[in-house]
Amino acid sequence: MYCILRLIFIIFFVDSIKISHLFQDKNPFTTNKNDTDSSGNPKKKFMLIPSIGYEMNDKPGKFTFILNGWYYKPVDSGFIKIIIKTTLQAALSVLDSSSTSNEEIEQERIEPFFVTDVTDHKIKLKLTDSISEIVSTDKNGRFYKDIIVDSLNGLNIQKQELKYTAFDNDNQQNAYEGIIYLMKNKNRIGCLIISDIDDTIKISEVPFKTKLMINTFRKPFQAVPGMSQAYRSWESSDQCSIHYVSAMPSQLYYATQTFLNKENFPGGSFHMRHLKLADSDKLNLINSIIDFVKHDASRKHKISVIENILTYASIKQKFVMVGDSGELDPEIYGEIARKYPDRIKMIFIRIVPGGKNNNSRFEIAFRNVRQDKWKTFSDATELPKKLYNDTNSINESGGGDGNIHSVYSNNTNILSTSLFYIIISVLLTLIYF
Repeated sequence: MYCILRLIFIIFFVDSIKISHLFQDKNPFTTNKNDTDSSGNPKKKFMLIPSIGYEMNDKPGKFTFILNGWYYKPVDSGFIKIIIKTTLQAALSVLDSSSTSNEEIEQERIEPFFVTDVTDHKIKLKLTDSISEIVSTDKNGRFYKDIIVDSLNGLNIQKQELKYTAFDNDNQQNAYEGIIYLMKNKNRIGCLIISDIDDTIKISEVPFKTKLMINTFRKPFQAVPGMSQAYRSWESSDQCSIHYVSAMPSQLYYATQTFLNKENFPGGSFHMRHLKLADSDKLNLINSIIDFVKHDASRKHKISVIENILTYASIKQKFVMVGDSGELDPEIYGEIARKYPDRIKMIFIRIVPGGKNNNSRFEIAFRNVRQDKWKTFSDATELPKKLYNDTNSINESGGGDGNIHSVYSNNTNILSTSLFYIIISVLLTLIYF
């Protein structure tokens, strides 16, 4: 109770901070002399999150593009910011005395939480000179817009990627480029991959809270060996499109996208959650934080996103879902497979040390799901190199043995909360109590 009261005190009496965002070749959350206006204040920025464009099932050739972004403003150094950063750095040094502090990594991971939302502001989204829309940011600085076009003629499309630009409607000198990944109807069964991130393709060690803190804020992100090659193989052999569905907060998008680029993972749409840590309405802020860390918030987010993607995709296209045993991916994917049995082609679950990996868990998670539709694996070499053979059936060769791995752990609790719930809890404990 004391901890909760302290958090409420901080929320009510510490000045709120604001937000604006962009993904470029440099960290968009840091501020230098080129990122300030004539008054020396940080410029507002965009973060345009890779999204989806889909061909309508009932209107071939007609597309709906989903544009999704965040408008924010970086915050200059302040007393509270310095205290939190210094305390966090000291705590990380205690937790991981074997490695030295990396200022670039800390800026990339910590700075995104010191921005403030630019709310109720008009944004211009432009596909071509003749196709554009005006949309307003919501109370979280986010904007979502569906744009429908009758054809793809004249659009800036390379391979299956559509480029568009976003402007502040009051200042159109600075344009930011976004990407939409197209899902086209196909005569053959297409390949669509739903992929988790933490401990599926990126080593986070979610079951071990100290290691999770260090991996998130202090160390360079490390790829799960072989997963990049597996995804690239599926992309090239089966023309797969990939959708990264994670319960992580949007603040970690830039660091995660940089990691994917560095490790040569295929590009794809991103579906993360927005965590609001600043708001002039303090009660709304408290409710937002509570909603984010609720017991089933992560599960609801992933199920909602996956169901939406299933709705967008052609009814001819089937899905392969890849996750891990560290959190609730088996239960989430099992629920989806039971609800949409004809749309799910295969489920792969990576066995994570420290997770609940006993047979009974998987048997319950995949109850009433055909045994040949799901597999666990410990090493990426157990995954098939091709997902489909010439008859469009799942390719079983080159993969695992199809059996459940019985890897027991002392940790028998399935992590039902998101990565960031753990981070926030530890941070609040370290900083304020």
